[in-house]
Amino acid sequence: MRLRARLTTTTAGLLVSLATVASLSGCMTVHGETAVVPAATENEAEQVLEHYFEVTNEARRTYDAELNATVEAGALAEINGAALIAQGALAEEEAAEEGAEGQEGAEGEEGAEGEEGAEGTEGEEAPPEDGAAENGTAEEESAEEDGGLTPVNPRFLIPQQAGWPKFFMVDTEIQDSEYRWLMTFSRNSVDEPWKARYLSVLQPSAIPEFAEDEDGYLEDIQVSSESTGLSVIPSELGETYATYLADGQGSFLGGPHTSEVLATRDERAEDPALSIEYADVPQEEKEHPTFAVRTADGGALVLFTMRMDEKRTWAEGETPMVEDLVKPLMRGTAQRAVTLQRYATFTAYVPEGEDPVDLRARMGGVFKALGE
Repeated sequence: MRLRARLTTTTAGLLVSLATVASLSGCMTVHGETAVVPAATENEAEQVLEHYFEVTNEARRTYDAELNATVEAGALAEINGAALIAQGALAEEEAAEEGAEGQEGAEGEEGAEGEEGAEGTEGEEAPPEDGAAENGTAEEESAEEDGGLTPVNPRFLIPQQAGWPKFFMVDTEIQDSEYRWLMTFSRNSVDEPWKARYLSVLQPSAIPEFAEDEDGYLEDIQVSSESTGLSVIPSELGETYATYLADGQGSFLGGPHTSEVLATRDERAEDPALSIEYADVPQEEKEHPTFAVRTADGGALVLFTMRMDEKRTWAEGETPMVEDLVKPLMRGTAQRAVTLQRYATFTAYVPEGEDPVDLRARMGGVFKALGE
């Protein structure tokens, strides 16, 4: 697959109707199975972004995982969908408790004063809390309390590609946030809608300068090619990371997603009351494709997906501890053990040559739990 991407910038607002974006999946006249064509027009990409925020703001407000899945795919959809389900369940519980307390208070006043017709106060819907996603839904971190999220000065990186899947990226500021979002939208055919597959929340300094050719396009990287000149073949990065987590072997810079993870696991292994088994599994390209773009210094920015499950087994006599935001996602009863099924997506800078890989961002979350 040949890949080039032009960098463009827009400051368009978010007022776009669902009717306008409903036809986005069919606007290309060339299907792109063999011809090298733009993955999307700039106008199309702009509308996709607007539609994404319109839908996810509403999905977060109403805890609607099905609505959220209309604009997200892959691990991102699983993580955020589970977070919305968990948050919604807790919000309902809290609302019911507040309603019951209000009713009891009203009945108490009625009994004391001998009045009839007093009504309990309905419990207000609880605001979103941290969800099954390890930091709540990806959108939670920067959400305004009332108005939702708003992208500011988005920069579009639109590839020209032959074959499928096709993707484009958006580098955008988020209103009232110090972080930038690097979003990757993809689809597998001209008949499918664009959906966000990766969302990387990064410090501005963590987003590299992208290499451009003489025409202003990003340089092509084949994720499975052995001639990229990179320290790790992009499509093998998940396997390389899994090996690192298993035995500490592999060239990664120290940090919160590498050396600190190993240190935390070693520390937890010393707890006599709890045994934890880890299963770090790279995902198949067909279901969770890796994306990579060349950077100006010859390296690459690579996005990849992992399953990072863990089984927690408590010693006899110990009471299993299950987080409130995991309980709505759990099947079975946690008598001795809980298995947390988790997806994680990573944003990695892979250097040219043999220097270590820098994992710059991780987004992960439990999407299912099994009690035993």
